[in-house]
Parts: sequence; C-alpha cells; structure tokens
Amino acid sequence: MPPPLSTPLRLPVAPRYLSLCRGFSHSALPAAQSSHSRDRPASLAAAVHGSAAAKDFAHAIRLTKYLVRASTPGTRPGAAAFAALASTSASPAPALGVLVIALSQMALLDEAISVFGRLGELPALPACNAILDGLVKAHRFSCVWELFDQMLERGMVPSAVTYNTLINACRHQGDVMKAWEVWDQMVARRIDQNVVTYTTMICALCEEDRIGEADRLFVAMKKTGMRPNLYTYNALMSSHFKRDNVDRAFVFYYDLLKCGLVPNDVIFTTLIDGLCLANKISEAKNIFLDMPRYQVALTVPVYNSLINGAFRSGNAQEALAFYQEMTRKGLCPDEITCSIVVRGLCDGGQAHIATKFLDVMQQSGIPLNSSSYNVLIDEYCKNGNLDEALATCTRMSEVGVEPNVVTYSSLIDGHSKKGKMEIAMAIYTEMVAKGVEPNVVTYTSLIHGHAKHGNIDAAFWLQKEMEERDISPNTITVSVLVDDHSVHKINPNICLRCCVRRWGGWEELPNGWLDNRR
Repeated sequence: MPPPLSTPLRLPVAPRYLSLCRGFSHSALPAAQSSHSRDRPASLAAAVHGSAAAKDFAHAIRLTKYLVRASTPGTRPGAAAFAALASTSASPAPALGVLVIALSQMALLDEAISVFGRLGELPALPACNAILDGLVKAHRFSCVWELFDQMLERGMVPSAVTYNTLINACRHQGDVMKAWEVWDQMVARRIDQNVVTYTTMICALCEEDRIGEADRLFVAMKKTGMRPNLYTYNALMSSHFKRDNVDRAFVFYYDLLKCGLVPNDVIFTTLIDGLCLANKISEAKNIFLDMPRYQVALTVPVYNSLINGAFRSGNAQEALAFYQEMTRKGLCPDEITCSIVVRGLCDGGQAHIATKFLDVMQQSGIPLNSSSYNVLIDEYCKNGNLDEALATCTRMSEVGVEPNVVTYSSLIDGHSKKGKMEIAMAIYTEMVAKGVEPNVVTYTSLIHGHAKHGNIDAAFWLQKEMEERDISPNTITVSVLVDDHSVHKINPNICLRCCVRRWGGWEELPNGWLDNRR
C-alpha cells in the first residue's frame, strides 16, 4: 500500500492550462473560410470543376466541403451540392466523385451513399474507397459489404486500398476468418499486398490474441522484402507486453532500431506502459530518459504510463512527482491522467485527497469524465461512507458529467450492503427513469440486498425483471439465489432456471448440484 502523502499536492491553476489545452481560437482560422462561406454556391461549384479538371483534387475536396457547408439550412447538404455541381458543367462526373469523397470525410455518410446512388456511372476508384473507409470508421459494417457488392456489380476494379479497407472492416468486426478470405481474394486478383495490408492483418490477429499467427505473418512479410513500419512493430510489441512477454516485445523493438526506423512517441508509450505493467519501473524510467536522444517530445500518454506504473508499484510519492513534473513542463492533464491519479490515491486510502484533486481539476478547466468520479464513488461506498458517495454523485452532475450504469451500480451496491434497501431502490428507480439500462451487477446487488434482509418477494421480482431484459446472471447472482436456503425453499424452479441460464444447459450444471439441492 502506498505510504501516506507527506506533502500537499501542488495542482495546476486555471489560467495556465486553459490557453494550452484549447490550442487555438476561432480568430486563428484561415481567412479563406469566412470568404468562401460567403460565396454563392454556383461560383464555388465552378471552382470545384476547375480544380477537378486540373487534377488538383486536394483543393477540389476543400472547396467541395465549403460548398456543402454553404447549403441552405433545412436542405440536404449532399443534394444541394449535387444540384450545384450538376448544373454548372456539362461533364460533372469528376466533381461529383469529389463530392462523394468530401461527404465521406465529413462523416455525412448517408448523403455520400445517396449521391453515389444517383451517379449514372461509377465514380473514380478514390471515391469508392473513400465511402467504404468512412463506413468502416463509423462501424457501419453491413453497409460496407453491401456497398462493396454494388460497386463490383457496377464494374469497379478493386485496388490494394480497397482490400486494405475491407480487411480493416474485418479487424473491427473481430472476424479474422473473413479477413483471410479478403486476403485470398487479393491473391486471386493478383493484387500485391503492401505494408498497410500486412500491418492491418497483424493488428487483427493481435487483437484476437492470435499472436503466434501475427509473428509468423511478420516473418513472412520480411521475407517478401517488405519493410515493416512503426505501426507494425507497435502492434506486435503491445500484444507481447499484454501477455507479459517483455523479452519478446524488446526483440521487436531492437529489430525496429536495427532496420533504421526512429521510434516515435507511440513506440515509447508502448515500451513504458508495457514495462510499468510488468512492474519494471526502473527500466521504464531508463526508456523515458532515452526519449530526448531520439528527439521525441514528452507527451501526456507517456507520463500517464509512468504515473500509473508508480501507483501500481505502491509508490504514490513517485507517481505524484511524475504528475507534477508533467505540469511543470506545460503538459495539460487529460481525462486519463485524472482517472489514474484518483484511482491511485483511492487505492492508497487517500480518498479525501482524491476528492480535492478532482475539485481542483474541475476548477482549472481540465475535462473530466465519469471514470474519475466513479472510482471515487466506489471507494466511498466500499468504505461505508455513503453520504460522501452521494455527495460526489451530486457534484458530478453539477459539473455536467452524467452518472452512468457504473455510477448507479456502485451506489446501489453500497446501500444494499448496508441494508438501506429503500434508498437503493430509489437510486434504481432514478436510474431507469433517466434511461440508464441496469446490468447484471445492478441486479445482483439488489437481489443480494433484498435476499440478505429477508425480502424474498422483491428478490424474485428483480430476478424476473432481469430475465425479461434478457440479462444473463453471473456466478454471484446464481450463488445468491441458490445458496440462500430461504430463497431456494420458496421457489426452487426459479433457482434452477437461473442456474441453467448461467451454465448453458442441464448437462452443464456442476456435478452433484441437483443432489445438494434436494
């Protein structure tokens, strides 16, 4: 356990950070934006046609975005821009393809799909790739595959970029088998894989914990003569660190250096975070001190890893020293920093200091999220300080951070364990009224509280509601309903049904369970 803090926290004051964190003011925006926004759509459309004809597509996309923003309020921006472009040129196809790209980049995907559907001929491949990429980023995967099929039907010849986008879709869906199918399609079409293809596939394998396959694909990649990039190495290093395979992670790091690549802040963050997770704080600090040699600027994520590592190793003083060093260097703490510091202080029994820390952060204009407050609320509930837990929840709402299912579940659990079931149910009622969906933790806390204090009817009512919401019980829920003999005697059928849902079928029930219940 971290030792008590011997010195008060020195926290940032508001003026110092507001200017740093905001980055720029609206007055710094390019003057062109205001001038373009005042132009008539027809002149903007003509300029788009000119840039597209000159193959200055980057400028054409910028102009098209201004055209989209200039649409009349209440109209569909894609339709308005389409009309302006179609009416100002006898050959609008190139500019309309640019419109699809612009709408996709602006995340106006329904508009992009609508424009795509209205085009008489298939737009240029970059437009097709842009809309697929936009859909992947929006996690609209069913649309990705449906639109890809339409593109093929309309005569599109996919490129490596197209297939890289599709493999990335499989990666986000967690479907490695489908990713390999897309890979095989590339081979069948004689489209060469590139570094992005390999890296995306390696990321997909790593994220599904198929690290052995990822390692083998990396070897195959190098055998083709292809040079991995920093993203490739980072994916493999991060995965090995997560498996506590520090030595293997460093094999990739040394290979990175041997290949002449210069590590960036992401690589250093992965190294430091991985070493801290392995409780190798001294090695992490050595890597940290090595960053200036590669002219890599210190970043908030790097400090977050060091702060978290120091707290995890039980050294609160060192963690706070890293925090204060970060602020002295002019780096602005982020939401993750705040959550790490609050959790570290609470784990060390310093909830009162964590409360003051959050207050100062909020007053300083540092953005906070529910995670920091939830940690503090949970700590107060575990300590039985329910009044302070509720007060923290109130402050949380007052600063514009809405309680979520974790917040409410902690409060419900804390009150249930103290036998304050009326308050626990009132919190539950408020939660549901605000549209926050309860989860298995919420229900288990309430069921346990009611069963423990003799209100068996309420426990069964909640268990029934849990079933109606299609929320499967966990091991704790089952043990509450089964091991409490008063509950089992009143309604053994519900207990049996709950167990079957938990273990997947009668044949999956633990050996001897039925005998023990007789």
